[in-house]
Order: sequence, then C-alpha cells, then structure tokens
Amino acid sequence: MRAIDRSLLHMSPAMRMAIFIGTTGISLILGAFVTFSLVAAYLHIGLAQTQFVLLQPGNAHISLFANAFASIISFLIPSIAVAFFTSGSVLKNMGFKSVANFKLVNWVILLAIAGLLLSGAMATLTELIPIPATFKTWAMDLEETYKKAMLAMTKMNSVFDLVINLFAVAFLPAIVEELYFRGALQTTIKCWTGNYIIAIVVTSIIFSAFHFSYFGFLSRMVLGIILGYIYEYTKTIWLPILLHFINNGIAIIALYSVHGDPNKVNKVMDENLPIYWGVIAGVAVVTIFVQLKKDANYEGLDQSIQH
Repeated sequence: MRAIDRSLLHMSPAMRMAIFIGTTGISLILGAFVTFSLVAAYLHIGLAQTQFVLLQPGNAHISLFANAFASIISFLIPSIAVAFFTSGSVLKNMGFKSVANFKLVNWVILLAIAGLLLSGAMATLTELIPIPATFKTWAMDLEETYKKAMLAMTKMNSVFDLVINLFAVAFLPAIVEELYFRGALQTTIKCWTGNYIIAIVVTSIIFSAFHFSYFGFLSRMVLGIILGYIYEYTKTIWLPILLHFINNGIAIIALYSVHGDPNKVNKVMDENLPIYWGVIAGVAVVTIFVQLKKDANYEGLDQSIQH
C-alpha cells in the first residue's frame, strides 16, 4: 500500500506509542491464548495442563514451535501497527532497508563476538551487586525456572534437533524481537523524545526486562544497547537481526556441543566471565562502532531520514 493511501492515518509519536502499548497488551494475551489452545487441541489435553505438558522433555519440539508461534503473534502485531500509522512505506518503517555495504556485516560479526564477552563479564558483575537475601532467593528461583524451561525446550539429540532449534530459538526470535524492540519501540521513542540515546537505553532496559531474569539483566541490557546503536547507525533492521541471530545461535550450538552432560550444560548456561574480559570487550565494542559508524556514513544517512 502506497504512503499516500494512508495519509489520513499518520499519527504523532505519542499516539503511536499509545497504539504500541495497547497492541502489545492485546497481542501478548492473544499469542498465549491461541498457542495454548492449539497445543491443547493437538495433544488432546485441557488448556490448564498445557504449560506443564510443554515443559516435559518429550514435548521439546512442540514447545519450540509453540514458543516461536506465540512470539510471532506477540511481537509482530505491534510492530506492524506502529509502522502502518507512520508516514511512508510500511516495510521501510519496520526497518526493511538494504545494507549499505558488506563491511557493515563484518563489523556486526565482530560486535557479536565482543558483545558475548562483554555480556559474560556483566553477568559476573551482577553477582557482585549486594541485594537482600529474600530478593536473591526469588531471583535464583526465577533463574532455575528459566533454565529448566530452556533445557526442556532445547533438548537436542541429533543434528536435526540442532537445525530445528537454530530456526525456532535463534532465527525466528531474532527477527520478531528486533522488529518489535528496535524497529518499533526504539524508533517511536526516538521520534517522541528527539533523543536517540534515550531511545536506545530505554528500549534496552525494556528488552532485558522482557526476559524475566535478574542475573541476566545487565548482560541483556548491554546486548540491547549494542543492537540499538547498530540500528541507529545503519538504519536497517537486517544487521540487528544478524547480531541477534549470532548471539542466540552460539548459545544453541554451545548447548548442543555438551548435550548429555548436565554439569557442562549448567556451565554453558551460566555464561560468566572475569571482569577484565568485560574491559577488553568494552574497548573493542567502542572501537568497532567507530568504524561501523564511519562505513555506514551515519551523518549523511541520518540527515536524509525524516520521521
């Protein structure tokens, strides 16, 4: 649909934010209800039993695709809604623009590696922060629940299982989450506040909070900031999707490489690294971003963008 056909539907950033919040609430409920209903019908069980059944190792593949399907509904509807009520092409508003040059892909791959090291150091830093004992117990219980859910969902005994996991846990979430957080939320906050740094930081905090993990909060927030700056500097959603996929994919491959050994699985899922690795990785991230910004011709590109 051409932009001129939607001229009467263009809304202010504040109104788009209201639409984003409203459609997020609706789509989260809709995604869970539709997914659980389909799983209940497929397995011939009651709706109330669905969540428990999906955590069983024997239903790993069903759990994978149920989670992916719910994510598609939950994240894609708000992304499309915001893009539709913004001036210009819907696809371009969602971030679907060509990558300026192949150098940017190389920089993003390096950022993915440095970002993993930085995230690991942030996980170690989080454990050093003093918190009340009751809150720590709650956070550890939440972390154990998350780990059990991930292990049940990513149970892999063959290369076929690995490929399925890479598609359902790494590839699909990378697309829909980046469309939601960077393509829709970050863009709307930037248009609303006029400040891209505020937009990146606020979006990264919300991005991390969505994963419901205290001990992984700083790690995911740092990852969100890296993704946010990639999107801001390159103006294409493809590169944040690439980094997100690499990040998820490495985790899946690491889990597959130690499947069958519970002790090694727990070690892989902890992802903690010494603080000094964070310092080294932080310097690397800043250095890479300087080059990425230059190769993306950020100043010239930013001047050509109208919100």
